[in-house]
Amino acid sequence: MNIQLPKHWQNKLSRLPETSMGAQHVDIILRDGRVIRDVPVFNGEDCEVPEPIDPKQIAEIRIHRK
Repeated sequence: MNIQLPKHWQNKLSRLPETSMGAQHVDIILRDGRVIRDVPVFNGEDCEVPEPIDPKQIAEIRIHRK
């Protein structure tokens, strides 16, 4: 499922490095404590999540480390 990240997350990602060609792989931490790992984000705004999430529930986004 594709979602578009809110502007404040787009701004944060614009300051972080790409981790693959044209994309960043991130971990998304939700307000309920769940972590969705290794999510590809394209152009700093569109991400492919494995399940539907409300972007308002994102508490943090960080670069994925293997």
